Order: sequence, then structure tokens, then C-alpha cells
Amino acid sequence: MVAGNVSSIDRSGRRPGRQSDDAFDILRQAILRCELTPGALVSEAELAARFHLRRAATRVALERLSMFRLLRPVPRRGYVVKPITLRDVHDLFQLRTIVEIAAVRLAAGRVDEEGLRRLDRVCTAGYRPGDRASEAEFLRANSEFHTMVAAASGNDRLVAMVAQLLAEMERLFHFGLSQRDRTQEMQQEHQALIDALARGDADAAERMTREELSSSKAMVLDALISSESLLDVSISRGDAPRD
Repeated sequence: MVAGNVSSIDRSGRRPGRQSDDAFDILRQAILRCELTPGALVSEAELAARFHLRRAATRVALERLSMFRLLRPVPRRGYVVKPITLRDVHDLFQLRTIVEIAAVRLAAGRVDEEGLRRLDRVCTAGYRPGDRASEAEFLRANSEFHTMVAAASGNDRLVAMVAQLLAEMERLFHFGLSQRDRTQEMQQEHQALIDALARGDADAAERMTREELSSSKAMVLDALISSESLLDVSISRGDAPRD
């Protein structure tokens, strides 16, 4: 029995199941941060070498990522990273507008102003476009900011919806942030929203939310439209990746 336990652990000291979990986490993060270009064709061997993963663990991770629709298998070619489409941008921003406007109107006059200002100071620390680590930290703080606003609404389901939408939009934001620095714009947008919420002005809070989401959507669309590879990715004739 002891021998069996030892044989199930490789030289790295990790069990095979844990290796595939690690590979899944690494590759999922690479997709969400756009380190793997949306619409790109990738292979098991390429990814294993690039991220220093074992081939067997990489294979299992790729199958799981396909189940989550972050990758699409292409027979005898590899996998296509899920493209970012204009429909993705439209649908996600449309839904987020509906949900967040409901949240800020309910939160007006009930929000913890000092708590929001603390989070806003984190967001205004900025990021370096193209530096995925600094972008990720910036987006984490931004998501926490908007989730805290939603929490002030007193509706737990609304909070969950905001958090889920922000998670789904992470890849869009990474792609948009890599093109230019929106730190100063977002600082002004957050400050205006904080002021409106603190004085209980639901109409102003809604207006600020619409303006922020409109600016964020424009940033993502500008980045998307400037990258032809994301609009029309072709693996081979008659085999273009489907969304």
C-alpha cells in the first residue's frame, strides 16, 4: 500500500490529479488575461512547453477548458481559444447596465462612503497597459469596488449577479486595458459615483454608472475593432472558429 502511494506521486511531489488542477488554473488564467490571444490556434505540446506543464496534465486541463467553452477542439489541429466577439461585448455590457443601475439606485444613501473611498484609492494606484499582473490587481480592486456598491443595495442576489458579470467580463477588460491607461478616467468616474451615493442622489448615481459603462464599452470596442484577428479568425478555409 505504501509503494502504491509513492508510485502515484511524480518527481515534482504532486499527485497526477493535482497536476491537472494546476494546469487548468494556469491555462484558465492565461485565457482570462488574454495571454493566450482570443481566437488563436494552440496545441497541447505548445502549451505544455510554454507553461512548463506535463503533457498528460495539459491534456486533461484542455479537455476541462473545452467543457467550460473557453477552448474549442479542432480535430488534428489543436484548440481554438474562445474569440471575443462584438456580440459578447454588446450582451455583457447591456446586462451589466441593467443590473448595476438597479444596484446603485437601491444603494443611494445607504453606502459606506469611507469604505468606498478606501477601495477607490486602490483603483487609482493605476496599472501598466500590457502588464497582466498589474492589470489583474487593478481589476480585482475595481470588481471589489462595484461589488461593495451592490452590497449596499441590501439585495444578496443582486450582489451575486454583479459579481458574476464582472467575472465574465474579466477577459474583455484585460483586452481593453492593454491598449491604454484608463486610471485617471476611472478615478473621476468612481469619485462622482461615490459623491452621488453618499448624498443619496439615485438619479446622479444612475447617470454616473451609465457614463462609466459607456466609457468602458468604448474602450473594449476600440481595442476589438483595431484587432482584425479577433473579428475574423480563420484556421483554414471553411474552418473558422465559432463563438
